[in-house]
Amino acid sequence: MADLLLAAAPSTLCADAADLDALLDALTVIKARQKELEQQLEPLLETLNTAMATGQLDQAFSYNDWTFAHSPGRLTYDFPPAVQQIEQQLKAAKDSAIQQGSATEKRGKPFWTIRAPKTPALPF
Repeated sequence: MADLLLAAAPSTLCADAADLDALLDALTVIKARQKELEQQLEPLLETLNTAMATGQLDQAFSYNDWTFAHSPGRLTYDFPPAVQQIEQQLKAAKDSAIQQGSATEKRGKPFWTIRAPKTPALPF
């Protein structure tokens, strides 16, 4: 990517390319560390769930000024086949409206997705 920037304006972007490389290096290091921490956190959260399930903890509590609150997870539904069929018909109608140009395009808030290279999970 830095090579593309340098080709665009080589006289002004040498320092900017180095800054961009430093930014990307910092982002990837932090993102990799975040993945490691998430893997370390998962078994601890499972232990916390067990402690709550056995009555050792309430669903909401404070500890050393940190607030803990258990969320049961997002509620979803499995619909019967008749509803699924209507949903498929609606999806086909939406696709048709997009293809015909009668649907108005709108875009959500911009965001970055940063993914680590594929690596095996750590044995925690």
